[in-house]
Amino acid sequence: MRTFLARFTARDVSRWALVLAALYIIGWMIVQALSALIPFIFGAILAYLFLPLVNRFNPHMPRWAAILLVYLIVLGLVATFFAFLVPPLVDQVGQLIRAIPDIQVIQRWVTTVIDEYEQLLANLPEGMRDQVRNSVTEIIAQAATTLRTNFISYVQDIGNFLIDSVFSVVNTVSFLLGFFLIPFWLFYVLMDQREGRDKLDQFLPRWIRTDFWTVLTIIDYDFSGYLRGQLLLGAAVGSAAGVGLLALNLVGFEIPYVLLLAVIAGVTELVPIIGPILGSIPAILLGFLDSPTTGIAVLILYVVIQQLENNFLVPRIVGDSVGLHPAVLMILLVVGAQVFGIIGAILSAPVGAVARDIFSYVYGRLQEPPRAAGLLPKRMHLAGMPLLVIGPQTKSVPEQEAAEDDKEA
Repeated sequence: MRTFLARFTARDVSRWALVLAALYIIGWMIVQALSALIPFIFGAILAYLFLPLVNRFNPHMPRWAAILLVYLIVLGLVATFFAFLVPPLVDQVGQLIRAIPDIQVIQRWVTTVIDEYEQLLANLPEGMRDQVRNSVTEIIAQAATTLRTNFISYVQDIGNFLIDSVFSVVNTVSFLLGFFLIPFWLFYVLMDQREGRDKLDQFLPRWIRTDFWTVLTIIDYDFSGYLRGQLLLGAAVGSAAGVGLLALNLVGFEIPYVLLLAVIAGVTELVPIIGPILGSIPAILLGFLDSPTTGIAVLILYVVIQQLENNFLVPRIVGDSVGLHPAVLMILLVVGAQVFGIIGAILSAPVGAVARDIFSYVYGRLQEPPRAAGLLPKRMHLAGMPLLVIGPQTKSVPEQEAAEDDKEA
């Protein structure tokens, strides 16, 4: 311990104290301006998603042109979505809301249930009748009290959340200015990605560089492969569900809200393990409301889609990107949903993989003798990643080609 401490001079201690003080001030400022920084957090996510496309186009054109091409592709997709998908989707949501029974229909249903309940009581023996009536009345009263209390609480919470969010975020000038600056900020981030990475490498102490870039590589591998794969799977499954439901309507079945059901199937695909099941439930229920035959046909359609996904799409798009057993994934899904809500459920798989891989790497570095710095997990090496991470110069193939083109230029 003394030998380790003896390596640090007064200058080293002062320099680290300065760094810690700067980090504290920066962290405090970020916390104070967090609502105004939401656009930049959104922009950072976009940069992470766009970067592989920019690096793929970069070998064939200047980097600024590759960025503009990605912008045009995304703008085209967004324009197509709002022009052709949003209007019918909004119309179907409106139809669904109008189809929900109004208060008069619900009252008639309740009256019918009460009449049947009274007829059932009339057929019971005299001594049992009062006992059953008292038990049912007590259960209904407790349920009504619980429902009323929870409903009022939920409404108040939702109202407070919406009011606080609207007034504290949207009405701030800095928030609106941030969203206006996002396209320009994103352009510079994508344009100078490699230069920024090299500057960061120079800033890091030499003894931690390899470990830092190894941990960053692990995080990027676990997140990028899974999230981009899930987005593609969601688009594929949603499209397949929409086409399949339209085909069933063409052959004589009556399944309403096809576009809405397709969007639900695509969005729920982001939730690991149980997402496909959740996405199929609304369509199957609407099918059975039409007829048992329609419900069975919809059930068969979704089973076929899931079989095609599991046997053809998942191995090619996602592969073994997280390497977690389904039983472990289910536990992570429940924990993530309980702690962080729907975002926690969606990110439970990559976060679990990152935690496992980083723990394994750090544990190996601390054991005696320590494992070599930069040694990636075996499953990543088998997937085509380099065996060792040396530093920021460890690149994927498109980045290597882009770097070579830049040198030649």
